[in-house]
Amino acid sequence: MRVCRALAISRRKYRGRIQIAADMIEIARNGSNKTRIMYQANLSFELLEKYLQLLIGSGMLETRENGKGFVATPKGLELLADYRALVEHSEIAESKRRALEASLAQQI
Repeated sequence: MRVCRALAISRRKYRGRIQIAADMIEIARNGSNKTRIMYQANLSFELLEKYLQLLIGSGMLETRENGKGFVATPKGLELLADYRALVEHSEIAESKRRALEASLAQQI
């Protein structure tokens, strides 16, 4: 049982800080409350608080006028667009790498 569990854990793909921040900005694009961000971004309350402080402090999110939610700022939306472009380019590069490896494997 432990072996199977260890294999399942080792196959998980963990998100980096940038991906978590991008997820939170996407969720708050049109405004969202803490609970919605926490559940949709799959974060613990502690991580939610940490990232909210980081994103508000860096000007990527701001609190709504009524103080009961968060909304993405133009700076946050710019980061989100840049992140999406980076992901797209990295997927293209990975696809080309796999094609090159396959080509080399056929020649050997």
